[in-house]
Amino acid sequence: MDLPLRISPFGDRWRCQGCGICCRGVIIPLSDDEYLRIRRQGWQSRPEFAGRKLFVRVHPFRRKYRLAQRADGYCVFLSPQGRCRIHEEFGEEAKPLVCRMFPYQIVPLERFAYLTVRRNCPSAAREIGPTLDEQTEAWRPLAEDERLRPRAAAPPPLSVSVRGGWRHFHRVCDSVERLIRDERFPMVRRLVHAAMLANMLDRCRPQIWADENKLRELLRLLEGAIPEEAGAFFRERQPPGATARLLMRRTILDYLRLHPRFALENTWADRLRWIATSLSLGWGRGRIPAPAVGRAFQPWKPALASQADGTGVPESPRDTASPGWVELAELENPLGPLDRELLRPLDRYFESMAVSRRFAVRGRRGWPLTDRIRALSLSFAVGMWMLRWSSPDRGVTDDDVIDAVIALDRGEGHAPQGSRGYRQRLRALDRLGQIPRLLAWYVQ
Repeated sequence: MDLPLRISPFGDRWRCQGCGICCRGVIIPLSDDEYLRIRRQGWQSRPEFAGRKLFVRVHPFRRKYRLAQRADGYCVFLSPQGRCRIHEEFGEEAKPLVCRMFPYQIVPLERFAYLTVRRNCPSAAREIGPTLDEQTEAWRPLAEDERLRPRAAAPPPLSVSVRGGWRHFHRVCDSVERLIRDERFPMVRRLVHAAMLANMLDRCRPQIWADENKLRELLRLLEGAIPEEAGAFFRERQPPGATARLLMRRTILDYLRLHPRFALENTWADRLRWIATSLSLGWGRGRIPAPAVGRAFQPWKPALASQADGTGVPESPRDTASPGWVELAELENPLGPLDRELLRPLDRYFESMAVSRRFAVRGRRGWPLTDRIRALSLSFAVGMWMLRWSSPDRGVTDDDVIDAVIALDRGEGHAPQGSRGYRQRLRALDRLGQIPRLLAWYVQ
């Protein structure tokens, strides 16, 4: 059954800035019609595409394709000026549906679906542009496409041992939303509260879940008691244990390649750099690549049209900087006090996830709701580590925070962050009681 579509009440905004970030490192699957339409546009006969692969076959037995990428990870159709060549020459309707839909995101629930935005778009992370209410003419035809039309489905399991239904799901999500939007506390405290709630719900007896009144009362009691209990993690600031640090570094590795300033190309040199990075993070010592100084395409800033060769923006982030190396030990040093307004894009990202329920139903197929809460909470610690990595010799800037939001949001749809191994890692940290400790430690 198709679900009616409602705009998320969070008040998301965005406007395309032509930054090109959404065109890097993203798999764009093509329908049969899209593949044939783009082939008929005649790109193969153009000199600038001579010798370039435009499509990649994704299935050994069926003719299914995706758009090819350059060595730097950007779409093969992205121009040096950060514009889609298909869009420029044939109009927006000629682009693949996946490209036209971004950053809109449909979140199917029980009786309706929310429309929100992915905040791995910089303008969405900065909340620049008109509201979704003001963009109805843009997203409505896309949402009515057969491939995107929201349909009713069963909710995810509630905990590691309880399946439950939509009413239980909404009760828990309402509780998580209240905790994450509790402005009495900074965001790190709110996410510790959510992680503690998930831990306690996993320990609930089935009889509690079976009785809706008991569940409602339990959630009320936990919401009142958890904030006081969580204070100890921030008063004591105990360092995470060795096992927790190892699991945290493995989690960081899954997110690092999603950062806009992590320059990784499809070359043997960069493959070796990635292996060196993986080994360093595995051992907990050594060096990892420093962030690139600039991105290929700078959003919300004047276009870089003053290149000596007149081609405008360079082809890849590697052209704007040659990243060096950062000692891993330096990234364990405290950040120092950060202005709450500086971290506002991070706060808004987590609040948006809670309000739209995107963390609870999108991606991570088969994951219980409690594991999804843990994943959302731990990602804040990853974001704080990324702020250290992106500013090793200077203060944290607004751009650093936006880049961290982009990486975290990308992780919500990234296969490694939805894998069985990732879920086992989260559960191990939860059993050790280390998720709140990691959050309290890395926010320093």
